[in-house]
Amino acid sequence: MKTINRRNFLKTTALGAAAVGLPASSWASAKGANEAIRVAVVGFGGRGGDHISGMRGLANKNVRIVALCDVDSKILNAGVESFAKRNEKVERYTDIRRLLENKDVDVITIATPNHWHSLATIWAVQAGKDVYVEKPVSHNVWEGRKTVEAARKYAVEAPLTCLGSLSGTRPRCHRRVPLSLWKGRGSG
Repeated sequence: MKTINRRNFLKTTALGAAAVGLPASSWASAKGANEAIRVAVVGFGGRGGDHISGMRGLANKNVRIVALCDVDSKILNAGVESFAKRNEKVERYTDIRRLLENKDVDVITIATPNHWHSLATIWAVQAGKDVYVEKPVSHNVWEGRKTVEAARKYAVEAPLTCLGSLSGTRPRCHRRVPLSLWKGRGSG
């Protein structure tokens, strides 16, 4: 029997809870009740690997990883190959801008190096994608404000934007830190 430590349990449950525990309106407006939620993971050389594990754990909730994006082609190829070994097809991207043009992607998770978090989030909400971004969302107040401005401006196209804090001690930490700061949504 595989043992699991507290830290891994909390990370896995929090990631699953973050996706499943989203407001019903975000899931209901994204797709029909029986349609798959199609996810792309951006940056998975480190923390993004946990995103992949967490999303795979939601397969029974009709959540499916359909694309991987990483600028490092070695990491990207290894990731795509690992999916192929499981008979799962994913598209590969080295440029997030090309990924965001894909209408078959509903949600992106961002686990890139920190200096990309704000710009990737802004581009994603402009493209109408739901977003989960690892912390920190920005390096400075200006970047943070621009990210919130984009989330507010593109609220109709991107119903949900969340900031990650999944390594904390509470499985429901996602409820404390969402960036749902756009028109009509209020905070949290």
